[in-house]
Amino acid sequence: MLSTFLILRNTIKLSLVGFSLIACNLIDKPNFFKDESWQDLGCDTTRKVTQLSVYDVVQPFYGTDTLLRQNLNLTAGKIFVAVTNLQGGMEVAGLKISEQEKPSALSLHNSQSLILSWQDEMMIESLLKEPRYLYDKWELLLSGDRETFLAKRDSVLDEMKAKKLNIKVISDLRSMANQKKYLGRNRTSAPVSMHNFGLAADFAIVRRGRISNNLALYKPLDALTQKYGLTWGGNFVGFIDSGHIQFYKNGAELLKKYPELSFEFELYRPYYLNSTRKMIEAGKEDKIEDTKELLSQLNAIRKDRPCTCQVQNVVIPANLIASVELKLIPSDYVKNTDVLIIGDVVSQTVSMVTANGVITYPLGLWK
Repeated sequence: MLSTFLILRNTIKLSLVGFSLIACNLIDKPNFFKDESWQDLGCDTTRKVTQLSVYDVVQPFYGTDTLLRQNLNLTAGKIFVAVTNLQGGMEVAGLKISEQEKPSALSLHNSQSLILSWQDEMMIESLLKEPRYLYDKWELLLSGDRETFLAKRDSVLDEMKAKKLNIKVISDLRSMANQKKYLGRNRTSAPVSMHNFGLAADFAIVRRGRISNNLALYKPLDALTQKYGLTWGGNFVGFIDSGHIQFYKNGAELLKKYPELSFEFELYRPYYLNSTRKMIEAGKEDKIEDTKELLSQLNAIRKDRPCTCQVQNVVIPANLIASVELKLIPSDYVKNTDVLIIGDVVSQTVSMVTANGVITYPLGLWK
């Protein structure tokens, strides 16, 4: 039954907009398992969105390999974001993205400005370019935790060396590119790691010139990580990582403190859902408790927030694009060159307008 569901979700093509909205609600409500807290409970397009944030309009188009990279091959340029309200007003923001420098706000003429936080700017910039490490994007949020973690890591390292062990740090920050490689080689079970946020490290104990994988040698890390309030990978269930330590117990705990980081995890929700369902069907539910907890926390963060139904593209009102572009002409907007993101609560749509055309999704609210 699960395989039938996945095939249906991946292949169904609906020609009528109204039917696609209904299908989105039906397809995203699986009832295969008793515990529903971790499941994707669906984007309810029968409920109307009244307000949109930058997160809401950018996240649907964000990815490690973004739509813009795939379709436009851009690493620099201008991105404009326009968000409407139910009173007919519109707020607009524009960023100039360069390969080497931080994004800079564009002067907007004859338009009401959308005030951007540093997080808003970072999320918009992510559509065109990605730094090597996720930590570099979120440094303003995580720098205090990273500083504390590094101090504790070094204390653990010193105490391990005091036990006459030849031990060293072999991994700290990890790029998303390397994370993908490790995932493909089954060297990790997570598409997003604490390493990516600078909150994990890997130790290696060297004996006779070679790295040892003897779990017993790493066992002192159990007590030491508890002493310093860290988590040891040797206690992981389902994927033992004896040389690994991290600042937070798991991704769910990280998101409880920093719900903003759901921006990075949402991209991999389908992977987490699929792996969880497979493990449950295989009778190994006890080995994916952390993943279920992560999915449950993501659900808690996004409950009743705006969502997009990506089963089927819908058509954005043609006059809406024209009216937004007309407003932006005095602000040096160049049609078919610059990128335009439009969130419209009147038509209940979110759209990305590029030289390659328009992608539009219907809006709803997460259940």
